This record gives sequence, C-alpha cells and structure tokens, in this order.
Amino acid sequence: MAKKKKVQDPAAVGPDLSLIMIYAAFAILGTLWIALHLGNALAVTRQNVPVNPIAIVADLARGNLHWPRPSTVIVLLVLLACAAYLFVRKRLKTRQTKGRLAIDDKADVMGTGSAIASLTEAGVRAKAEMLGVNLGYNDAPGVPIGIGVADGVMLYGSYEDLHLDIWGPRQGKSTSRVIPAILTAIGPVLATSNKRDVVDATRDVRAAKGSPTYVFDPQGVAGEEPTWHWDPLAWVDAHHEGCEMRAARLAGHFADADSGSEAKADVFFDPEAEDLLAGLFLAAAASGMAIVQVWEWVTDPNNSEPIEILRRAGHDYTASGLAMQYNADPRTKSGIFGTAKKMIRCLQLSNVHPWILPGENRRQFDELEFIESHGTLYSLSLEGRGSAAPLVSALTEAVVDVAMRKASRSPGGRLPIPLLAVLDEAANVVRWKDLPKQYSHFGSRGIVVMTVLQSWAQGARCWGDAGMLALWSAANVKVLGPGVDDMNFLRDRSEAIGDYDSVSSSVSESKGGKSYSRSLGSSKTFTVHGLATLPKGRAVVFTSGQPAVLVRTVPWWEGEYSADVKKSISHHLPGRKTEITDLIGGPSLIKAPPSPDYGEPEEARPL
Repeated sequence: MAKKKKVQDPAAVGPDLSLIMIYAAFAILGTLWIALHLGNALAVTRQNVPVNPIAIVADLARGNLHWPRPSTVIVLLVLLACAAYLFVRKRLKTRQTKGRLAIDDKADVMGTGSAIASLTEAGVRAKAEMLGVNLGYNDAPGVPIGIGVADGVMLYGSYEDLHLDIWGPRQGKSTSRVIPAILTAIGPVLATSNKRDVVDATRDVRAAKGSPTYVFDPQGVAGEEPTWHWDPLAWVDAHHEGCEMRAARLAGHFADADSGSEAKADVFFDPEAEDLLAGLFLAAAASGMAIVQVWEWVTDPNNSEPIEILRRAGHDYTASGLAMQYNADPRTKSGIFGTAKKMIRCLQLSNVHPWILPGENRRQFDELEFIESHGTLYSLSLEGRGSAAPLVSALTEAVVDVAMRKASRSPGGRLPIPLLAVLDEAANVVRWKDLPKQYSHFGSRGIVVMTVLQSWAQGARCWGDAGMLALWSAANVKVLGPGVDDMNFLRDRSEAIGDYDSVSSSVSESKGGKSYSRSLGSSKTFTVHGLATLPKGRAVVFTSGQPAVLVRTVPWWEGEYSADVKKSISHHLPGRKTEITDLIGGPSLIKAPPSPDYGEPEEARPL
C-alpha cells in the first residue's frame, strides 16, 4: 500500500537527495569538461582532446592526455565565483531577514503594491494637491502610519483621513503613533492625554518650528504653571448666533464627564440638570460674568438672577425654561439643582481656577488665533474625583468648533492648513459624547482627528455600542495594535482581513517510487489568536475600500526628529536643575533624575 504524506508548503515538496546528487555530479563533470577544453585552447602546446568524456578519462588514465595548467586556473576561478555567490546571497538574505518576525510572512497575502498605492508617499501627495494643501519640500505628505512589511515603504494617512487606533496598554501607541503624528504636523495641533510624556517629547520641537505652545494642566499632570487662561463662556459668546447651542454643548460636557456610561443616568433629573446648566452658562456669558458664578447659582436655588439676565439679553425662551425649573416642586427642584451641582463640582476646586479665570500676566486663550498661528495645545487630565475632564473635553470641542466655522468660510469649505487633533485616552480624558456623530464631517473640513483607545470595550463604555460602531465606520484609517484581547472584536477583525488561497501539496510513496500532487484551498490569514498575540512593533491597518496591511511601527527615535525629541525630553525632566544653557536660550542633554517612561529603549535614552 502506498504511503501518502501531506505537506502544506509546496516548497517543502521537491527533488529528493538522489536527484540532487545526480544534478550536482552533472554540474561538476560539465565544469571540468569545459575547463579542460578551454584550458587546452589557451595552453602553449595544444593537445588532441576528445569530445567524449569517457575517452577523456581513459586518455588521462593512460597518460596520453595531460591536464593543462590553464584548466586548473579556470576551475579555481569557477570555485571562487561560486563561493562569492554563496557569500553574497547569504549576506543579502541576512539583511532581508534582519528584524523580521515569523508573522511577517502573512504580509505577502495582505495588502501590497497597487492595492495600497493611495497610502504611499506618492499617493498622499497627490491627494494633498487635489485638496489644495500646499506642501513644502520638507513637509510630511500625510500622517505617518508605519512601514508596510511586504513592500518596505512608508505608509501615510492623507489630510482628509480620520484615524481610530486601538492598542493595548504600554504597546507603543504614544511612541509610534501619537508623537510622530505631532512631530510631522504641518499646521495647528490639539493633543489630549493623561500623561506628560507626549508633552515633554514634542513641545520644544513644535516651538522650534515657530508654533506657540499651550499646556492646559489644571490637575498638575505635567506640573505646568498657568501662564494663560481659557474662558469657556467666551466660546459660548452669548451675543452671537448659535450661543444657545454652544451653551448646551458646554453643559453636555459637564454632564457626560460626570456619569459616563458606567453610571445609570436618571431619565428625568440628568436631562433637567443639563438644561439648567445650559441656561446658567448662557446667563453668565450674557452678563460677562466668570464661569464660577454658575457654581454660586447652582448652590443657591432661590436666586432668580439668571432668569432676569436672560430676559434682558433677549433669550426669552431659555429664560422661560429656566423659570419653570426654578418654580418646580421643592423636591423636584432640589433634585435638579443637586444633580447639576454634582456635574460642575470641578468648578469649586481652587487648583482649577487659575486656568479658567483671568489673572495678572495670564492672557486669554483665543481659539481662532491659535488655529491661525499654527499653535500646539496639550490638554491634560486624570480620571477620578476632582477630574478636569469636563473642561478638557469642552476646550477640545471649542477648538474644533472654531476650526469648523473657519473652514466653512474658507475656499472649498476646508481649512487651508489642516488641524491635527490627537485624542489620546479619548474615552477617559475626552468624554465627548457627540464625537461619533460629528466624526465623518471633520475630514471634509480639513480637520484630521486621531482617536486612540485601549480597547473596543473602553470606547463602548463612553459612547455605547452603537456610537463605537459609528466611530469605527466613520474612520478611514483604523489601526489595530498589539496587546488587544477583546475576542469578539478580534473575531470581527479576523473576518475582515479574510482568507488567502493556499496550495496543499502531498507526496505518495510506494515500491514503484514517489508521486506528487497539489490542491488549491483557502486559509485564514489571521486567526483570533494570531491577532491577540500580535507582537510589539507590528500593527494591522484597515483602510476604506482596501485590503488590510501588516505594518512595522516606526517609533520616534527612528525618525528625523530623534535628536530634537531627546533634547526636549531632557529639557523638561521633572526635578531638572536650571543650566547656564537655559539662560542663553538652549536646552542641553544633562544628567537628571529618573524620567517618566517615554517608551524609548534604555540604551537610547538621553542622560
């Protein structure tokens, strides 16, 4: 009975050892035969060399034929050439496989070549030209994503694409995505985070490009001192069209940051409290009062001053709604005001006040000026009690809202220079509930938004399953990094990547010899387990209408700004002593106390 052996890799089925030995023998004999005839032709004294190889061997054995010296030289040259070929081939193979992981073989059956042409530098530059974005010679053509493993080319998102990244914690999302995006931005940048690493790594690099930098840090995440302030009521702008809508949005940020999706919202008191805050914010803006006045009103339910202010300002409908709440049943009124008080409790914190109230030598932040001067704004906050997340999310929307209004007045309805908004830790720091609804509009206005999450579930807790699905669908560039273990989400990603055609080969052995056969089938490109165990340094990129791509992530220390980032990190290390170079205008690499984890390899960190 014949034995049959299945082999998955067709390359594994080939000539057996006996055939290889036969081929090698023919090659050696052929080389010697050619060397003998060629060497005889070059010899001083030529011999009568027969053509028949058997006759040649017989004449050599009898002494009738002598091996020419030129033939020896030819054989040696052939051996040297073979050795050189094998050496070069080995070096090239080593270079090609240097840093290559076993998973990289999957890249060949994913997006490559013309299928991802729109993500290459040429593709995104053509898109920028079509959008009317004038790029300088040294400007980045788009938002860097990573290097395609199959083609070895850098891939970018265009200045019309919206990004959504899902990476596990401490897997390199800041070093490989957030920081490179900020460093290469050609226009204004808005970045949110709950850590100081991104600020320290990029602020000096951005400032060197002439970008005014602002750090909004009411909770002391980066230990920043308030040298400016942002008045949320100036964004409400009660004397211009749309102020009621902006007041409602501002109230929504306080309501959303207080509860999130983890707490059960009261179907009556929460919406009523949000409406109350919207009316009070509008009243404070109309009267030119500071936002902390709203806290005074919320803690004094019997003070009807806001209603009078709104009526004098011509906001009669809002005043009527507010009056209904002030005149409600005492128990109902107490519940509404108590809920509103809980929503804006961060306004009572003294550490927050310098960031939202005027003060000596603290100029007011202007959203439009920030955009037109290509500034850089870092908004930092921590979760938990005393969080400034409502102010961070409100400031984020205020900047984006002003950018949207400026875009609507610009040629083509787009910002002439794109605004980059990097929302790191978006579900914790920026609980912007309307983000999924507005996401699809940003790209057409020249606002490139990158939302970074740690898991699908994290986003679903903030926006709900429907909102998270809408956010995912609206994003043009979706990056799945390592460290994600949400099996349901990974199962969907595995299906989206799809299958590839594979050839299954088999060998049948019998007394009569061997026979080979092949059959065509399909195999899963990435299993759920394969995505869950994605190694650090690799990511899968999903783009609209194109096959998924396996990329090698590029951390900032491999980029052109590596030296500048190291200097910026060193300059802003906590506990660093002032150096003479600071007084003459130049940060230096110095020895300093241990720094936060910036993700850089230990050997590459500045001292």
